[in-house]
Amino acid sequence: MADFPQDIGTRIANSRDDKTGNTRVWDLCSLFVEGRQWLDFNSTSLKYTIDTRVRRDGSKRQTVNLLLNIYRNILSRLTLSYPSVVVVPASPSNDDIIKAKTSEIALRYYWSADDIEVVMNQAIQNLLICGTVGLHTFYDSSDECVHTTVVNPYDLFFEKNVTRVEDSQWVAIRTFHIEEDVKKAYPDKADQITSFSGDSTGSLAYDLHTVPDDRVELFEIYWRDGRHAIVNGDTYLYKGERHTATFPVQVIKYTELPGRLWGLGLVQPLLDLQRLYNEQRTQIIHNVQLMGNPKYLIPKTSGVNAAAITNKPGEKIFYNPAGGAPSMIQPAPMPGYVQESTVRTQAEMYDVAGIHSVSLGKRAVGVSSGKAMQVLTERDTSQLQTTQSNIERAMRDLGKVVLELMQAFYTEPKMARMLDQTGRVAFQAISSETIVKEPEIFIEAGSAFRFDSQDRDRYVMDLFQAGLIQPEDALKEMSFRTGNSFITERVQAMAHAQKLLDAAKQGFEIEVFRSDDLRSMLKVFNDYIREDEFYELPEERQLYLRDIVVALANPDMQGTQYQQAQVNNRVFPKDSIDNEAQMQAMIAAGSPSTQAQIADSMVQLGQKTAQAEVATQALDRGTEALIGPLGGGMG
Repeated sequence: MADFPQDIGTRIANSRDDKTGNTRVWDLCSLFVEGRQWLDFNSTSLKYTIDTRVRRDGSKRQTVNLLLNIYRNILSRLTLSYPSVVVVPASPSNDDIIKAKTSEIALRYYWSADDIEVVMNQAIQNLLICGTVGLHTFYDSSDECVHTTVVNPYDLFFEKNVTRVEDSQWVAIRTFHIEEDVKKAYPDKADQITSFSGDSTGSLAYDLHTVPDDRVELFEIYWRDGRHAIVNGDTYLYKGERHTATFPVQVIKYTELPGRLWGLGLVQPLLDLQRLYNEQRTQIIHNVQLMGNPKYLIPKTSGVNAAAITNKPGEKIFYNPAGGAPSMIQPAPMPGYVQESTVRTQAEMYDVAGIHSVSLGKRAVGVSSGKAMQVLTERDTSQLQTTQSNIERAMRDLGKVVLELMQAFYTEPKMARMLDQTGRVAFQAISSETIVKEPEIFIEAGSAFRFDSQDRDRYVMDLFQAGLIQPEDALKEMSFRTGNSFITERVQAMAHAQKLLDAAKQGFEIEVFRSDDLRSMLKVFNDYIREDEFYELPEERQLYLRDIVVALANPDMQGTQYQQAQVNNRVFPKDSIDNEAQMQAMIAAGSPSTQAQIADSMVQLGQKTAQAEVATQALDRGTEALIGPLGGGMG
């Protein structure tokens, strides 16, 4: 392992300076969402200040915060619920299958115990405003549990001048702690620990949420090669190696742009349009005020005091007729295009944000059908698919980190209290021995988001009501996102079927029950009888396995129907095998469980065959008579 750099504090300071321009944009976006939209930038303090200056025309500045509604709408569309997470077993062995199931249970427990839904919603808030957010997953020795925290971009640092997160050899996370606690945790470094002296980036975020004087600024750093350290300035408080193969910091971007390290958020492209809208609204309201409070022309010889005109109802004004009466100046009305421009600006904001009026709960102009409104809603949702994919990819890697940390640190079993698939309270022991190593995790696309989940449920119900899918399949599809181990159960069923197949090949008699997964059974046995190995078995075993395949394919057949299915199992060629000879062969070499049944049905089958031949001959004679002298035949 490489040595730890001695100038790490300088490297972090360079990273801090490298993103100064980005922090100013994040500050601006945050202030705009809050409704502070008339701003000036102070070049001395490097901070934004509220512009309290009055307009040259004396009018009051108007703020109509359209951004807030757009922000809340997109936030609701990205609201998370527990996704459909599947942990794939390393092999079809019972041990690996059980570990995969336990790992899924551990992830569901972690999701609930650590309030990951709340954590992810906080992350999405940062994502919309700043365009980038980090997720840090770690093991906390104080409570002996795995946790995940949100890392806002102000506290996220990479190598200077990198344009991709993956290109940075290290990622640093800034946190603030009470100085006394830090010195107790690292007593040998107590003299070298320095308290926080302010944020050199000039971030307004720390003006709004000030850091107390007794706080210490710490940086937790992860290198790509596995190094892990905690530093204060240039002082290393801890040096070691990380305990996960997967990188423990996941970086999510709202919109990723080539050659740009930081993502582009929802708010930044809307800033100029929001400014323009405020200017237009201010202009309109100013005109309304002028129309309601017109100016007067008062002749100097009229004897009217200027203070006498107050626009009060029933006001009496005395003047000298010889000097002339006061007259009102009616200002010109505002052109219609000014009002229209505000509507156009608002529509442009919605277009840039990727939402339409139907997504805001309004009826779209010129759209009356429910199908058209549904199409517009789906179009709005589709514009978020890239962001959703980024979030799900981060959650997949996060799940790997969680399981790897549990596998490393949960040496003592932890009893997880949760609801089972029937809704009853159940307890499950989670420990390193029950967690799968090198986990492979899959998350179904769109399953983490409530809007997509609701659409999926409605789609499945439509298929079920139309009779296109069976009730059990509909239930599996709808419950897939709730944490049921559908894929893992299927793997387990296939493994069980393989065990029964191995026993049957070796000459043992097996039993299959309706509670077994007959679909998996049929696939395993049917696939085997197509292999070359099958034809190397004794003839008696071949017939026995064929019996099993027929029974699995026709589980509800009884009596003669089942016996006929055994005889006619082969579809092609139809005339190459004599039925009676085949039955005799099956009696002689078939499985003991079917010999008696086949023998008892021989007479009945022969009678039915004779009747069928007579009917066929009669039909042929009738057909021949109908065709007559024209000749020909059945083509």
